[in-house]
Amino acid sequence: MDILEFENSSYSVNLRKLTRKARLGFGYQEIKNITIQDILIMNKHKELIKIYFGLDKITFMDDILDELGITEDMRIEKPGKIRDYAERDELVKEALITVKARKKEEVAAFREMAKEMREELKEEEKKEKK
Repeated sequence: MDILEFENSSYSVNLRKLTRKARLGFGYQEIKNITIQDILIMNKHKELIKIYFGLDKITFMDDILDELGITEDMRIEKPGKIRDYAERDELVKEALITVKARKKEEVAAFREMAKEMREELKEEEKKEKK
């Protein structure tokens, strides 16, 4: 079931605040039965952001919202959703910009760490040869 079909269906849930270990249990087939943590690892941030802004009764723990690029000023009161699709799309885009910038920083930091480790290995090899 696509998320838009779910939104318009008669299926009802209570307000759910999802953790990293939680599973959606609905929606997109490829992420339906996967934990939120695994969805984040799979870089499916956009789907979770759309779920947050598009479904009344689904929210996430604050650390997950931060990881999704949903800043304090972007958060909405739950139960509640953004009904205006243009506004929702703009918020999704803004959150994704934050996520992508953070990913770039993480990759740069990882590369720097790997470079330092290679240099340390070279120094150790030089010492062993002496």
